[in-house]
Amino acid sequence: MAELTRQDIIKLIAIGRHSLCLRGADLSGLDLSYLDLSDADLSHTNLEKANLAHAWLHQVGLFKADLTEANLTGVILRCAELVGANLTNANLSQADLSQATLCGATLSGANLTKSVCNGANFDGVQANAETIWPEAFDTRQFDLVVESN
Repeated sequence: MAELTRQDIIKLIAIGRHSLCLRGADLSGLDLSYLDLSDADLSHTNLEKANLAHAWLHQVGLFKADLTEANLTGVILRCAELVGANLTNANLSQADLSQATLCGATLSGANLTKSVCNGANFDGVQANAETIWPEAFDTRQFDLVVESN
């Protein structure tokens, strides 16, 4: 169960978004869609089944965050740090992952349809046959760990 509400997060952003630190917080299931959480520290945060659709997460720290089954449709994750993040069955369709670092992240069953991945680092990412990559995305350019089902 989430520790904070959407209104709590909006108040924290209004107070001073550049210092927003929600490290290790339980935000599971929260509707955080369309919020600007840029530069926030969301490392080790539980965002399982959270709705982050169209949120602005530029340069956000999501180190080892749990984003299992999260809705990240159209999210801006430019230059974000997603090292070791769990994105199992997450919807990343139309997301902007330009220059993001996803080393060691889990993308098993994730949907990256129409996502922008220019300059993103996917080395060591765990994926499986259910992972849907963007059209023309060349998985051979990265050292992926592909699970067999």
